[in-house]
Amino acid sequence: MSSHPERTRVVVLAADFFEESELIYPVLRLREEGYSVTVAGVGTAPVRGKSGYGPYPVDVDVADVDPAEVDALVVPGGFAPDLLRRSAAVLDLVGKVDADGKPVAFVCHGAWVGVSAGILKGRRLTSVSAIRDDLRNAGADWVDESVVVDRNLVTAQLPRDLGAWMRALIAVLS
Repeated sequence: MSSHPERTRVVVLAADFFEESELIYPVLRLREEGYSVTVAGVGTAPVRGKSGYGPYPVDVDVADVDPAEVDALVVPGGFAPDLLRRSAAVLDLVGKVDADGKPVAFVCHGAWVGVSAGILKGRRLTSVSAIRDDLRNAGADWVDESVVVDRNLVTAQLPRDLGAWMRALIAVLS
């Protein structure tokens, strides 16, 4: 991707009921590395975490995000992915970023968005075990590993895997 993190634009998707650590940690970690991070929601209203954290600010409506200006996409888990996957704009963005071979990172339930975007068939990935069957039924090769990188797809299982997941995403971005 970019040898200049400050020029690399990462979009983190957000909706209500996000897993707090899976949204906040990547935003802070990527900014710490110098990446330009934008939080995109379905609309611009602040969102609340599944444990009540918030309101957490949203920078832009995902419908206003130009996929050509996105260098990587991060989809946190919690129950937010079930709301995100209902948005045509979210599915369009995920599909286009993946089709361009740019990194798409899912953690926990985040891969539900990949199922609805139709990008997981034939891909090797991981997630929280609760959605293993959904991913396999979508044609993915689900594996029980903490972090999996399959070309541009970077996936992780649980909050305990956040450090390794971000290191893997940063390596793919580099």
